[in-house]
Amino acid sequence: MKKIIFFLEFFMILNNSYGQDTIYSIAYTPTANRIFNLNDRDTATYFFADNSQANNIWRIGTPVKTTFNSAHSSPLALVTDTLNTYPNNNVSSFYFMLYTDDLTYINFWHRINADTLNDGGVLEFSTDYGATWENIINSSYHLTNFYSAASTISSNTNKQGFTGTSGWIYSTIEGYAFTYVKFRFTFTSDNVNTNKDGWMIDDIQINCLGTGISEHENNFPFYIFPNPASDFISIHSNNTEQIGMVTIKDVLGKTIFSTDKTVIDLSQLDKGIYFMELIADNNRYVTRLLRN
Repeated sequence: MKKIIFFLEFFMILNNSYGQDTIYSIAYTPTANRIFNLNDRDTATYFFADNSQANNIWRIGTPVKTTFNSAHSSPLALVTDTLNTYPNNNVSSFYFMLYTDDLTYINFWHRINADTLNDGGVLEFSTDYGATWENIINSSYHLTNFYSAASTISSNTNKQGFTGTSGWIYSTIEGYAFTYVKFRFTFTSDNVNTNKDGWMIDDIQINCLGTGISEHENNFPFYIFPNPASDFISIHSNNTEQIGMVTIKDVLGKTIFSTDKTVIDLSQLDKGIYFMELIADNNRYVTRLLRN
């Protein structure tokens, strides 16, 4: 299955629709081969803020501030207040839950205008429905144009984040199969008012590349034994399809090796989760594989 699902629960709706302006979009990139059991993706057209925060200042709208005076693609952006500088002692978050079952890219443009090392924005992720959160730079995802470990924010317990003043930055997150992963964007400020504009985000895109993951186990036309495995696995077809190539990939979608054999030695792999891609009769299938 090639699937992206947004889970947008228990949050305050910021806005439902603004004509043709795209705050974020979802795209699907097909492969050259026919996709087994292809379904459409579910999409949503609004963001949600954390309504447990009494003075959450995230808004979708047209920025008309001193530094933030236009969106990346006009007229709208996600911004820490469209009219005013950010207040003292503020904590404001928005977030969403994402499910994909393939190689996925999250891309967005953003600007920061905050008191250096005191105020700023942090991106976190959760794999347990928000019970615990981890800074995105500590994840196994492939990141581009993110903050360094030295870029800390004192108003947010010295977590690493975007701080200071920048022009437009294009940041990306690349991962394989975001299985009910929450992403949280949080802006915080301390007790000193510096009359700055905060954080502005625009043109968020989430792209899921089609590689043929089957949503239901009974739709996967091969039997893999054992799985989990420690050394060797054996692959057998449940129908008449003939296996042409088997590729093992890590959780970031990087190819570890490929083979045309149906008995495969995994003993050189580190313990963990992998994805097995099988090409059979010009069809492509992917399933999860655990090396223990």
